[in-house]
Amino acid sequence: MNVALITARGGSKGLPGKNIALLNGKPLIVWTILAAQKAASVDAVYVSTEDQAIADISQQAGAQVIPRPAELAQDDTSSEPVIAHAINYLKKQSLNLNSVTLLQPTSPLRSAQHIDEAYRIYADSDASCVLSVIEPVHSAAKAYKLNSDGSLSGLLSLDAPYMRRQDLPRTVHPNGAIYIFSTAAFEAGGGIPRQNVYPYIMSEEASVDIDRASDLQLAEQIMEKTQHG
Repeated sequence: MNVALITARGGSKGLPGKNIALLNGKPLIVWTILAAQKAASVDAVYVSTEDQAIADISQQAGAQVIPRPAELAQDDTSSEPVIAHAINYLKKQSLNLNSVTLLQPTSPLRSAQHIDEAYRIYADSDASCVLSVIEPVHSAAKAYKLNSDGSLSGLLSLDAPYMRRQDLPRTVHPNGAIYIFSTAAFEAGGGIPRQNVYPYIMSEEASVDIDRASDLQLAEQIMEKTQHG
């Protein structure tokens, strides 16, 4: 069984109440719930939250809710303890949980098609984890790191920042929209697998992450363009 897990806490400093802020007439989290429900690879959709308003909206949209303890909904809480709590909760429901598709509610332009394409890579590659990424215009291979003495050196190697992009390895960075991983691998390593990980490349437009009010406006513009395009 492959379960979609949407993690959504109530607190948000950048945009208060952002997980239920309206986007194109629907609360933000509903776009992710709908995408998960439409994905052929997803067997059930769960939302982990400590917030009653998020829980109510999620249930109205057809998702099941995992009640999250308040101590796992702090500003400094990382996602992995939240995932571990959700897996334990679902196991107690006697679910045969083979894999988890982790979806952040702040990626409203990630579609059912994206989820299914990522899952296909997961299944075909026999991966421990597949994560969605974008390939930036400026290669991370040319990046510098700031040393403790205030000097710079190439992040990848001393020569890398001065080499042609074509001569460097391709680099990508995660957009946070999709993580698909084996439950067994998560439990064995105590977190999202770090090895046998494969990428699912998404466009920059589809990767919009809602953090501020201006991001909501951008997402609405892209949605309108896509619908009328």
